[in-house]
Amino acid sequence: MVHVGGARWRGAAGMSEDAPLAPQLVANTVPQEMLHGDEVVLILTKPSLWFVVITSFRFLVGAALLGVLAVRMQSMINLSVQTIAMVTALVCAGRLVWAMLVWSSHTYMLTNQRIVTIKGVLNTTMSQANLRKVQRTVLYRPLYLKLFGIGTVGIGTAATTDFEATWVMIGRPLQTHEAIVAAVNKVQ
Repeated sequence: MVHVGGARWRGAAGMSEDAPLAPQLVANTVPQEMLHGDEVVLILTKPSLWFVVITSFRFLVGAALLGVLAVRMQSMINLSVQTIAMVTALVCAGRLVWAMLVWSSHTYMLTNQRIVTIKGVLNTTMSQANLRKVQRTVLYRPLYLKLFGIGTVGIGTAATTDFEATWVMIGRPLQTHEAIVAAVNKVQ
């Protein structure tokens, strides 16, 4: 099954939840050299598109408030209302474009052997955890994420409080978490 921006596709009609994805879909999305020998991709997903809005929300509100303040102080800063509105809109659009770039740089993959997280716009990082070494998984769904039907899954391999992999703001988090736990249990 593959999740992309909240949408989800199975490898072939009628396949079970832990069935591999269609090889052509995986080949178009994941470089072949990234997969080891007999490794099969079970889930390939990105954060929900709500990620763009939620991660930008505070900045957008702050920019709008600064824009309103600038209009109120228009006589002191010597700018027209149109100029202030245009600058505010451009700053907000820039933030949304950046959030979209960050969203597009996140890729989460579960295979029959490991969990892979790829993210980063300018400095791309890839973290991976062998399923045999996964000791805990956590599903984090505070109220504001539940309202949008999204959640975050943390995957840890050691007895520390840090997670080696974090799948942020994914759609269908409960089903994804269950699939990860099932894959871990199957390997262990």
